[in-house]
Amino acid sequence: MSVSEHKFARDILNVETPWQTRDTVLALGFNGLFFQRWYPDVMDNWEGYLAEGFHELYYASQVYRSCPVARAIHQKDSHVSKVHRFCPVAKVAGQWNRSYTFAEARDGMSTNRNEAEIADNLWKLFGMEDGVVLFSGRNNLKSAMILTTDRSVEELYQKYSGVLALAADKLDRQLCPGHTLLRQLSRENIKLSPIQQKILKLQINQPELSNAAMAEKLGISVNTLFSHHKKIAKKEGVTTFTGAIVKQLSKND
Repeated sequence: MSVSEHKFARDILNVETPWQTRDTVLALGFNGLFFQRWYPDVMDNWEGYLAEGFHELYYASQVYRSCPVARAIHQKDSHVSKVHRFCPVAKVAGQWNRSYTFAEARDGMSTNRNEAEIADNLWKLFGMEDGVVLFSGRNNLKSAMILTTDRSVEELYQKYSGVLALAADKLDRQLCPGHTLLRQLSRENIKLSPIQQKILKLQINQPELSNAAMAEKLGISVNTLFSHHKKIAKKEGVTTFTGAIVKQLSKND
């Protein structure tokens, strides 16, 4: 282990908060960091440091469905051929052991080329040319620390891959399930923003409420509520908010 790796490992072991872990990792030369943990129906998300507006556009436009980086995350067995070229630790805190760079995912995943290019261009539009997905997790819950760079991540990952795995495990421990920093998103309705998910859920669970009562309960105006109704319908591919509700109920049958 080099002097710089040894110092980084020591610093990671001593940090106490997710913010400190984030800052220690970013200091290596990364320009973005976010954390995700996956459950069957929802996922935990923490935007430690990420270009503003990226996630909302990425999910609302459903680009994630054809993105090689995201598709590789959810493969049962990794199709990335060069995984673990540099990492001396095959497993970290569990069974998730297939960390990879964005470039490797793009080269190794079979998907529609045109759609994949749209996803890649969106990452690059927000200054994230490349990056690396580092898996961790325990108790049958998979999690990952995703790091981004404004250039090829190859050299940086080659230099720090082993100790970055340590950082991913530390962040997973710090951001335990239920942590206040985590924002939980529905995996079925990931294209809807958190407030839109709340609106849809409230309408289904408490249909007796008036629009005014719903708006008050959500802390928004009635006009804003109606605006979200239109956006939800559009995102669900229907013409009315009622149609979006029917569509959601049919998913739950």
